[in-house]
Amino acid sequence: MFLDRSRGKRDFSFANALFGPRATALREKLCSTRLRHLVFCSFENRFARSGGLAAVAVNTLPFLRETNQLESASLMTPFYPFLMDAQRLESTNIRFRVPFSGSLIDAELLRSTWSYSVPRVGSLFEYYVKAEGFFGAKNPLRDPYIYVESSAAENERRMRESALFFCAAVPAALEALGLVEDVVLHLQEWQTTLTAFTAKEAMLRGTLQSCAIVQTMHNPYDCFMPMEELQKIVTDSSCRQSVERLAGDGLTAYQIGLSLVDAPVATVSEHFAQELTSDILQTEHFAPHLQHLFSNGVVGINNGPFVGFSSMFPKREGHTTQEIGETKQEARRSLLKVLHEYAPPERFGELTYRENSILKLPDDVPIIVMSGRLDPMQKGYDILIEALERFAPDEIKAVLTPLAIRDSDLDCFRKASAGTCKGNLVVFPIRMAQGYVELQTGSTFGIMPSIYEPFGAAIEYMANGTVNVARRTGGLVDQVIDAETGFLYREDESSYTSVNIENFAANSANVLARKRNLWARSMADALEMTLRKALAVYREHREGYYEMIRRGFEKAAEFSWEKNAGEYWKVYRMAVQLRIDG
Repeated sequence: MFLDRSRGKRDFSFANALFGPRATALREKLCSTRLRHLVFCSFENRFARSGGLAAVAVNTLPFLRETNQLESASLMTPFYPFLMDAQRLESTNIRFRVPFSGSLIDAELLRSTWSYSVPRVGSLFEYYVKAEGFFGAKNPLRDPYIYVESSAAENERRMRESALFFCAAVPAALEALGLVEDVVLHLQEWQTTLTAFTAKEAMLRGTLQSCAIVQTMHNPYDCFMPMEELQKIVTDSSCRQSVERLAGDGLTAYQIGLSLVDAPVATVSEHFAQELTSDILQTEHFAPHLQHLFSNGVVGINNGPFVGFSSMFPKREGHTTQEIGETKQEARRSLLKVLHEYAPPERFGELTYRENSILKLPDDVPIIVMSGRLDPMQKGYDILIEALERFAPDEIKAVLTPLAIRDSDLDCFRKASAGTCKGNLVVFPIRMAQGYVELQTGSTFGIMPSIYEPFGAAIEYMANGTVNVARRTGGLVDQVIDAETGFLYREDESSYTSVNIENFAANSANVLARKRNLWARSMADALEMTLRKALAVYREHREGYYEMIRRGFEKAAEFSWEKNAGEYWKVYRMAVQLRIDG
């Protein structure tokens, strides 16, 4: 049900085909829905997270509740028994049964109370769905998407099973909580999108009275749902026949879910929203099967900041460049001390200066940092290493903190740190127990060579007084102003072809083979050139570099969770107030 904003109507054709004449009842329920209760549905939470999704719920839900005077706002998420400690949660004494795969599965709700102080003091509930045999993710990163590290196919199968069960469980959990009327379900990612189907089926059964559905895509990742798997969440016999007719051998989660949501699909930045329908990486590689569902456009809603401003810069953009310079020098000294002393067993590579202590590093040698999870198809760590290998000893120093699934994924880092980048590169493949703050504030440049980036963390660097060097893609375009708050680059357009993209993706498990890929080489060329440009500004125009930091504070201040919540409120209103077509 996508919104045609020029006409103010929805396309209800998929619902008509799926539910037949009963779709009229869904229209009536939707038209009568009011905005009283909001429930975020997410596979990530504060205790099990991969990216920034868990922080989105924590930050935006208080604003959505308080500024719009909702009766309730809450999070619905899985309980992961191998990643979480049940003792940290409280029992609700609510037990319920979930119709799934022809049986009724016993489940219960655990709860945590999240207290907040902005926009005013308050609290909201996080509900955790617990059921034996589901949500069995198990890994040292506490990542809710990693079930089996050794087999991608088995990992997807297990996650798909848990995702289907969660989507079946949400309506039953709402009924058990008494949240059956005037509810907006805000679904996050493909793992929850089939709740758009199960909630509508629950409305037809009468277990939910009125419920509107909104969807946010934080990433373009999708999952194919074979017909025999889809049938596990279908409880109505007539629906079962319709699903078989419409889905054939199966459809992806988004192909079904996005056809049943009640407002335009949203994503997490304005520029990425455009790319979903115009960039060949999305239109031909990640999401060609969804383009017809984006025909009325995608709503881009920028996230707010995931971190606060550094306390080292209390006046932010009000600082003089001299004050910024003095503070950066202090932060750099603290960082060098950390890099000299902090040596956890996982660390490898070493930063030196003229083969001696890094503490002697001169002020004009820049220190760059790249942090985050190691995703070969998104983050571009290997592109950065390729660029770093072209710098001479002591010309640049790099600190990388890749969070890898498998130890073998770090082979290219080990090879570089012991070879061509020896003395210039140190790697912390862990969540750093100390020194991360110093790394953010004391580095010269934060590097984001993203292959694509729905939102990104550029404003995190800016909020800490560090200038960005970033590929011109996705949310990084919304955050970084080239030559003012950082440096943006893009590879040669001739290398950006479908053939090169497919070859690049095919070698995601063997990044060393990418050195022959024309697109990868062009990205490394562009990054190297831009790094040298940034280094020249730092060395030769220090006042200009400090001015970029000041402007970065100014730009970072433009992003807020209050704005984010305000834009989502408009989407919620679209979901319940516009006329229905068909």
